[in-house]
Amino acid sequence: HCLWRELNNFRAPCSPRHKQQRNTRPILVMPREIITLQVGQCGNQIGGEFWKQLCLEHGIQPDGKLRDLPVDSDNEHGLMPIHSTYTAHPDHAGPNHMQGSSSTPSNASHSFIDDRKDVFFYQSDDLHYIPRALLIDLEPRVVNKLLANTTSNSSPYHRSLFNEENVFIAKDGGGAGNNWASGFRQGEEHHEQVIDMIDRESDNSDSLEGFVLCHSIAGGTGSGMGSYLLEALNDHFPKKMTQTYSVFPNWDQTQSDVVVQPYNSVLTLKRLTLNADAVVVLDNTALNRIAVDRLRIPNPTVDQLNSLVATIMAASTTTLRYPGYMNNDLIGLMASLIPTPRCHFLMTGYTPLSIGDYYYQNQNYQNLNQNANSSVGNNATTAAASSDGDASNTDTTIPIYTSNKNTSYNANTHSNNPRKPATATSQPPPPPSSSIRKTTVLDVMRRLCHHDNIMVSANTRNTTSSCYISILNIIQADPTDVSPTQIHKALHRLRERQTLRFIPWGPASIQVALARRSPYVHSAHRVTGFTLFNHTSMAELFERLLSQYDRIRRRNAFLDNYRREPMFQDNLDEFESARETVQCLVEEYRACERVDYNKLEYDGGDGSGKSGRE
Repeated sequence: HCLWRELNNFRAPCSPRHKQQRNTRPILVMPREIITLQVGQCGNQIGGEFWKQLCLEHGIQPDGKLRDLPVDSDNEHGLMPIHSTYTAHPDHAGPNHMQGSSSTPSNASHSFIDDRKDVFFYQSDDLHYIPRALLIDLEPRVVNKLLANTTSNSSPYHRSLFNEENVFIAKDGGGAGNNWASGFRQGEEHHEQVIDMIDRESDNSDSLEGFVLCHSIAGGTGSGMGSYLLEALNDHFPKKMTQTYSVFPNWDQTQSDVVVQPYNSVLTLKRLTLNADAVVVLDNTALNRIAVDRLRIPNPTVDQLNSLVATIMAASTTTLRYPGYMNNDLIGLMASLIPTPRCHFLMTGYTPLSIGDYYYQNQNYQNLNQNANSSVGNNATTAAASSDGDASNTDTTIPIYTSNKNTSYNANTHSNNPRKPATATSQPPPPPSSSIRKTTVLDVMRRLCHHDNIMVSANTRNTTSSCYISILNIIQADPTDVSPTQIHKALHRLRERQTLRFIPWGPASIQVALARRSPYVHSAHRVTGFTLFNHTSMAELFERLLSQYDRIRRRNAFLDNYRREPMFQDNLDEFESARETVQCLVEEYRACERVDYNKLEYDGGDGSGKSGRE
């Protein structure tokens, strides 16, 4: 009874004349804007890396200006000559607008990229791009670093990229002290100022689709103030979608420096269950395992893990920014993954993930910085390319691998002509500590379901009980490298092997979206894949959290700081309510493994007797 859904971006073959006419027809899709809220230290750190990646993929320099399309990238990446409908650039008009000739202005090369920058960016009066982002924190350190001129490795940062009116830092700057109740209280105190910022950004949107919240669930500001913002968004924008990228803590408490993280996590998880529409779980334990086992980094730093998270976040929004005919908005992307309102906690995976790709992403971003500000050319670094993460070179030749040829770019070579081809070398140096293997659609789709590639420390290999609820695979490749036949064969092989166990009360839902690659980013692999899926083994994560919570709650340990806050001065009922909500969530995920799930009713933990938020 399996239902293997067919994928977007594929059409039946047609004659060359019809194909030429079809390729010149623009995809008229109204951008659905998304506002990003970065809350707390962790939220702003991963948010900063996320905007780095988006600027790199859309050719936006650190000052917000567009850079020129790489030479011959139109042919290499198979881009159709379709102009970006909602990009208002003065050079995008003219008689040669759709010709692609060398006589067109340099910025006219962007007319061949059908990307939707307006989903995450908007343009100012001087036509530089500004992220639709709010930087919120109760202490100034991390936000000030994002807005500083330079980072620790002396490379230029996005000082002039963010809108400084969208930055909120508490006046006392004391933070929340890893106390969820303190963060929640300060969120209430600063409600009016933060909501005014959100209203201003929403009024600046033509068709706002929803919000994305980046935060951690174990600290003080990201968990407490993030929880308050989830409730406020649910009340203030009840018809808008709210998705979160939530960082879960290390489960080994010997590696954690926050002893009250079980309290903070349970209290936050209640709001994620009741007030969020989709939660992408980013597990610190799994991220460290992948960095050590896959990237061969013995002691991964916070910046390296944040870059890994940014790769996942950017990959999950690929179909929104490079639209096709399906999955081109956030609601459509999540609709098939979440069959019931409460089961909206999603896992992710990415493959092939090697230090070679990680090396190129960091180097490509540094090259972008150097084009924007050549004065720091001698300080280009290869951060995270080596095992210690601090190696830097003053004369570095960076290989860039494409599907047709190998070229290299010298990090210290600058030119006034940004379209000048990079200097070619006959034998570019190989990626450090990594080998490039052959990738196929079948190989990528099979590896996406492998436990070692999943960013959550849950056992998805337990085929006796746990099962998949739904799967969305996003295959990134050049159109000339992947055909519909390869997709169908890969799906057929996966069905024949019966390695994936799906829910017994519904159809097996696998969707595959073929996404185009950015012409500004070169990957060492021909095919890469990202998966976003809903799995009942997510209950293991919540059970582990409840076990840690019960261990310290049973002894009433570390509650003094909570009792000082208004919410807990009279009683500790909020703790019991939050625990009940998480326990009901566990029971609902376990019930999904039963044949009679759609006949069961569970109390949602809020006393309503309903299994989901209406």
